[in-house]
Amino acid sequence: ININNIIIMRLDDSWSLLLQQEFHNFEKQCRAEFEAEIVAEYKRFEVDTENDFGIDPPTPTTTHASDSPFDYDDPLRAYEAFLADDLAEDINYHTDINPPEHFDIDFDDANASDKRRPRQSNQFEYKFGDVFDANWYRKFLHPDVRERTYLESERDRYGQFRSLFRMPLKKVDNLVHLFLDKGWIRYTRHCPSDEHLVVKAQLLILAALNVLGTHSSFRTLPSNTEISASAHRIFFHLFIDKMYSIKDEYICYPRDREALNAVMKRYFEVFLPGCGGSIDVVHLKWSACPSGDANRCKGKEGYPTLAFEVISGYDRQILGVAAVQFGTRNDKHIVKIDENVTKIRDGWYSTVEWEYLDAHGGRHKAVGIYLICDGGYLRWPILICPYTGRSVASREGYFSAHLESIRKDVECVFGILKKRWKILEYGIRFRDIKIVEKIFNVCCMLHNDMLSEMKTRETNDRVGRGTPNPGDAIWLAGPDDGDQVVQNWSDTRVKAAARDWSKRRNDLAANLEFSKRHKRHRSS
Repeated sequence: ININNIIIMRLDDSWSLLLQQEFHNFEKQCRAEFEAEIVAEYKRFEVDTENDFGIDPPTPTTTHASDSPFDYDDPLRAYEAFLADDLAEDINYHTDINPPEHFDIDFDDANASDKRRPRQSNQFEYKFGDVFDANWYRKFLHPDVRERTYLESERDRYGQFRSLFRMPLKKVDNLVHLFLDKGWIRYTRHCPSDEHLVVKAQLLILAALNVLGTHSSFRTLPSNTEISASAHRIFFHLFIDKMYSIKDEYICYPRDREALNAVMKRYFEVFLPGCGGSIDVVHLKWSACPSGDANRCKGKEGYPTLAFEVISGYDRQILGVAAVQFGTRNDKHIVKIDENVTKIRDGWYSTVEWEYLDAHGGRHKAVGIYLICDGGYLRWPILICPYTGRSVASREGYFSAHLESIRKDVECVFGILKKRWKILEYGIRFRDIKIVEKIFNVCCMLHNDMLSEMKTRETNDRVGRGTPNPGDAIWLAGPDDGDQVVQNWSDTRVKAAARDWSKRRNDLAANLEFSKRHKRHRSS
């Protein structure tokens, strides 16, 4: 028998007993073989105890085992009982602490499991919920109310359905069919039939939209869906991953000349020929930012943020989203590593021709589209920003005011994103930076999918264009700088780009002045 680590320590005139027991498995067939050795060890221990501590060993008796703890008929049990009694007396002798009433010392691992306290049964039995009893199903999805939900979710932007899920039921059904057709939602033990699968898919997607739109917790969802919070948490990450995998179907810069002409045409109508979109950077609060990343994320906002550079069109469609960046990085740095900007500058977009007018009405041609931005960007020919410190009465000042009014489209996109998807406004509570990037991209994808709902039947004016409409984010794996190529130009190339940038901006200012003057003459 192996008994280890029995140590008596003296601490501040009081004694404490540190008892660590290590037991080996004893097979039942070995008990008879070691019985003689146990009896000898027991007798030797009586003599040592009497000499060391002055404790009289117990006198064996011939009484029945139920009357005395020391039973020679079972030497192993007698040895265990004596050891327990001896330790109790020793503790009381050195520490004057009343020992526990019982020392339950078991030297046989085979019987340890029998002496464990049995686990109590649950007070209330757990029952799996039925999706057909869910509140959201009975209120919005039941066949008796489904048609009404269709109409109300399309007409009333401030209705209950749109307030909870931010999208009309028609768009939700499109997402449900997408996930079912691709096999991203499958049959389970508690969802055996097609009818159950469709209803469960609808509730899961509604819950994911509710988390994005209202920033609600996963624990608040089971009361409305009859699906566990853990199931909602797992599906939310599945929803984000699968939607992010088809990002190019929702967010992409024009891939052919026809699609590019459609974007440029909208800017040509507001006297900005050759423009291919607006560009700016949005900062999102990162509520779950690790302390190790706080210094890299805490920029001008005063709290940890993550930055995303976005390219938008005149009609507020999102054309490109750059990779996530830490909040301390400014626009000049981010634009250097933006793949969309690099593609516009060096791809086939740099060979696109467009016309502009000079101050006297002469037609000229230029090559390469450009993006409009604020004054915080580099002086590149593809980035046109307003003049600074110019009077509005001058040509340059008038061009700057006009450019700022058009460039507000991208700012409006940021406002729509944050107001529609509250998870972006209140702070993203996920610790992984990759999850934050996926959430922002999914919100942008759903924003593009909702563009058709931003036009009303009563008017042809675009929403938010000044005309009222009737009826109305230890060290985590952050951006990998090794994969981001920052192109450092030579001084000669920088100066040449600045000259081209200045000339292009002056030509656009002259084009605007002549176009506006010519338009006034025609109207008069």
